[in-house]
Amino acid sequence: MRRSTTITSIAVLTALGMSLTACSGSSSPKGGGSGGSGNVAAETLYLEDNTGATAFTEDFNPFDGNSFSRTQNTDSLIYEPLLQYNTLNPSQAPTPWLANSITWSTDGRTATIHLRPGVKWTNGTALTSADVAFTYQLVTANAAANTQGVPKAASITTPDANTVVLSFASPQMASAQAIGNQLIVPKAQWSTVSNPATAVIPAAQAVGTGPYLVDAFTAQKVSYKANSGYWDGKPKVPEVAVANYASNDAATTALAQGQLDLAGNDINNVLTSFVAKNPQTNHLFQSTAPYFPAGNTVALLMNTKSATAPALADVAVRKAISAGLDRASMASQCETNYELPASSSGGLTLPLDQSSLDPATANDLKPASDPSSVQSLLTADGWSKTGGKWTKAGKTISFTIIDPNSFTDYWCDAKAIQQTLNGLGFDVQINGDMDYNGWNTAITTGKYDVALHWGQGTTAFQRLQFMLDSTMSAPIGQPSAGDFSHYQSSAADQAVRAYEDATTPAAQQSALNTLQQQLSTDVPAVPVLYGASWYEFSTANFTGWPTQANAYVNPTPTDQTYEYMILHLTPVK
Repeated sequence: MRRSTTITSIAVLTALGMSLTACSGSSSPKGGGSGGSGNVAAETLYLEDNTGATAFTEDFNPFDGNSFSRTQNTDSLIYEPLLQYNTLNPSQAPTPWLANSITWSTDGRTATIHLRPGVKWTNGTALTSADVAFTYQLVTANAAANTQGVPKAASITTPDANTVVLSFASPQMASAQAIGNQLIVPKAQWSTVSNPATAVIPAAQAVGTGPYLVDAFTAQKVSYKANSGYWDGKPKVPEVAVANYASNDAATTALAQGQLDLAGNDINNVLTSFVAKNPQTNHLFQSTAPYFPAGNTVALLMNTKSATAPALADVAVRKAISAGLDRASMASQCETNYELPASSSGGLTLPLDQSSLDPATANDLKPASDPSSVQSLLTADGWSKTGGKWTKAGKTISFTIIDPNSFTDYWCDAKAIQQTLNGLGFDVQINGDMDYNGWNTAITTGKYDVALHWGQGTTAFQRLQFMLDSTMSAPIGQPSAGDFSHYQSSAADQAVRAYEDATTPAAQQSALNTLQQQLSTDVPAVPVLYGASWYEFSTANFTGWPTQANAYVNPTPTDQTYEYMILHLTPVK
């Protein structure tokens, strides 16, 4: 099971499988439940899904974290952003996409979007500035749909069909990437949608500007066909498909047997289980440990407003939980050291964000469990041991960690956390009896206690904003775009605004330092591991994959990554 790193309600990795062969119209999938061996349709790209769902639901809503296309990271095969970014190289200039460029005023209050002329929607109508203006109005008026964290503009104007001007009340250059990453939808269709964050968009209504169209949808298999009218020319990969896999293990078997071309899984002993099966075709991003670049910070999200775990509202309890974790053991036993222990309580991803790290939070997390710190934190806060459990006013520190057991590595982590913390006097339960959608809904609506969750965002600021910005949250019971811990801090919110208003690198770093210190001090989320950009691929049928030597994109499963990557591929045959 694998995860997305863009700011979304939560997205997981995909598994794709195709029903059409190159030589006939018969159903002959490479993967999924039908078995088979080898790629029987060499010009069909098979990606891997591990959401753990027993069946796919026909929904191509790019604003809904539970939709098929969002959970499968295939949104941008249909809907596209204005610009493309290589998050492995933050200094690299963005690649023009639906926009030729976005220019900013010197005071950072005005962004002028210069659209690429001649782009058409898949229904044949032209993309215009009205569509882009409408999309930004839609997401900023519907918090749950604002998965990129786009700031609200004071005014939006369209001087001509190819120009959009976003004017802000304060400097917003810090949100440049969020603006550039926003997927654009057609005004004519979406202006009639009353609830954009939850509306069900069937395949026939999935109208975008992207390189692919939905070709066929079933509960077990979805296929896409190349858009012959695509603005950048018809893609070289004619077909992309998704087949259902029930677990990491099932997808791993399919991958090793050559039934998948691309996967984003945590595979135990990946060199033996995958690479060694066919060293000529089976590859990883890099050939040396840890094999996958770090792309996010995996954190233990703690619902500070949980109705079933009131102790989590106590910051001393949250700090004690962090101190009690055995990160090194989880990294080695559950993640095969592909994900390394988090070393900073500030929440940034290292070494990716090293230049933004606040020195005050460097190396302040111990890799091993620290029972003495747990003891001192809880004793000072008025907790004492009764029957071996930390107790105050007759109540123990009781909470439940939720993570689908189909997330085999996270489920291993959850069991390890339970064993370690219960041995220190906590009262921890775990629940893995749920599918991805149920888990996602529980977290985004605040109906959970604790969850191990991959980090979101493509910049250091976005990674912290996702955990700390209370404006991304919503009341319990309603879907949130971020701040799933329901943490409220005026200092954190002010630092978010200060970063957005900053006009110098020094001012930005000052705000980032404050955010790191707030996460370290209040601990609404506990950094646990540095999440890998999971990525395994086969060159048997396609060439052009990103590698450490040619890192043109971060290969971790995300909407924009998959589109950009697939458009670089060429069939071998």
